[in-house]
Amino acid sequence: MKIIDFDEKFYEYAMTWVALHPGLNEQQVEAHYNEMMLSWLNAPAQWLNGERPGEYFHRYSEPKDLMKLLEEYDKRHYSLPEPLYSRIVDLGETCVDGLMRMVANRDRSEDLRATALSLLDDIGSARALPLYVDLVCSEDAADDELGDRAAEILYDSDEDVVSQLLDRYEDVSEAAQELILEIAVHRPGDPRIYDRLVEKLRNRPDSRALYAALLGKLGDPRAIEALKPMLQLTDLGYLDYIELRSAIEELGGDPGEERTFYGDPDYEAMRNM
Repeated sequence: MKIIDFDEKFYEYAMTWVALHPGLNEQQVEAHYNEMMLSWLNAPAQWLNGERPGEYFHRYSEPKDLMKLLEEYDKRHYSLPEPLYSRIVDLGETCVDGLMRMVANRDRSEDLRATALSLLDDIGSARALPLYVDLVCSEDAADDELGDRAAEILYDSDEDVVSQLLDRYEDVSEAAQELILEIAVHRPGDPRIYDRLVEKLRNRPDSRALYAALLGKLGDPRAIEALKPMLQLTDLGYLDYIELRSAIEELGGDPGEERTFYGDPDYEAMRNM
């Protein structure tokens, strides 16, 4: 199993291309990037004994071989070749189990796990949904970028997944609860979503702006009654105040006359613009 630095080979090709097109500035070269890449992928390459870079990984069909390639590129700190990425996505479901094991294995590097997670997302297998739920509910959700990425994937999930997340809400960390609520507002309907958001709004003063914005996105006008009294809080910062007003307006309410926040650096900066 030969491991080739495709990025290095493309860089060499690009430098030759630029030399053959004198007079182009940096922006013009960038405008030709896709054209350059397609040409490189489809041209027989001497360093591949005449094979085309875009077809090189077609020789691999077994998931175990493709997973091994992912590991080897990660070990060498080489960028994953786009043709290898595309090959795995094209093979789809046959690679899902191996990718799921890779994401779940905390002994693997975070970069490798993140790559495997992106591949799963692009494949679009429903079998990976429980894995995404576990990542969001992980104890490491606050420090693990995989949790954030899994949450983004679940924004498009259905009400059943949201219900599963809310069932686990009480047993997960604050960071995981935040991720769950960010997902849940994309699929409103479960009454627990509104209750949890109002609870966070009232009990997490350091995150008022976030939970006000999520309540606005949820679209439940009952939240106006929870949001309006907070406009008069004495410990309120200007940016939090703006987010509270925006949420009230988004829900169809009237936030009233705007307060001044003299001395607040954010307020002074915006006032002097």
